[in-house]
Amino acid sequence: MSLFDTHQEDTDDEEENNVNEQEQTDSADVAFVAKLKSSRTLASILKTIDFADDAIFCALTTGVKIIVEDKQCVQGNAFIDTRVFDSYELVRQVRFRFHLETVLNCLNIFGVPLDPVTHEPLPTNVAVQIHYRENQTHPLQLYLEEDGVITECLIKVLDDTDTIDFDFQTENIVSKVVFKASGFKEALSEIDLKADCIELFITQDVPHFRLIANGCGGSTSVDITQDSPVMDTFLCTEPVHNRYKTQFFQYILRALSIASKLSLRIDAAGILCAQFLIYTEKDKPSLVEYFFGPDEEVHEHEQNTQPSDIVLVED
Repeated sequence: MSLFDTHQEDTDDEEENNVNEQEQTDSADVAFVAKLKSSRTLASILKTIDFADDAIFCALTTGVKIIVEDKQCVQGNAFIDTRVFDSYELVRQVRFRFHLETVLNCLNIFGVPLDPVTHEPLPTNVAVQIHYRENQTHPLQLYLEEDGVITECLIKVLDDTDTIDFDFQTENIVSKVVFKASGFKEALSEIDLKADCIELFITQDVPHFRLIANGCGGSTSVDITQDSPVMDTFLCTEPVHNRYKTQFFQYILRALSIASKLSLRIDAAGILCAQFLIYTEKDKPSLVEYFFGPDEEVHEHEQNTQPSDIVLVED
């Protein structure tokens, strides 16, 4: 018996009829069922937004969207397209809140084997089925299978809550910069991510893109020029100088680790949208995005502040 079996042949006709009747009764209130041959696909994407206790689960006609927020000032969204799933059945749209760490623990219930040399995760054959009923008194059901052994996990569903509307103004984007994710992660390693805040400069003049980490011990900075191989696209209609909490940049490190591309967009209000293009084991893209609000206005007289240590990223 497997999660991906479409039927099971029974020799006893009476037993088969009973099973079919029970399945029809059980599935009468089913709102959503999806299957993946690799639970790691789902776990790795959820890990990129694992910065708060609870998350909102949305099953849509286009795929699954997971929303995580922290202190009404940052929002992380993970979108998994229907094409990523091996099977995707949606009777009606679903939205509920759940405990994120509990789901991650369930997805890794069989453990994550590591390469003894590189310590990188090794491929596994753990399949997962997500099952949710229309009646919210029922828990979210996860079925995980490895080598014919099926484990059922029942996860309590919590009351839905409102999410932040950052009102990101796509028609008023003042800057868009696309990076190779690995290159931007390396750039972040050059500045102090324990600093109090990070200032972001984007201008049409060299160095084009600058991050400054300001802390008690001083400041560090990294520059990325438009002709750097790290940068794929550079658009700037007006100069940008905003300050953001360093914690926001710490949140995106996990997404940078598995993403291929990073797109940073900033609107006229200073809202920063960071989008990550992530390819799963099936080589089909998923999208993770973060929304950050500026920490505070940067006053005109601060714009001439010079960092104490500048690193120019060229490779």
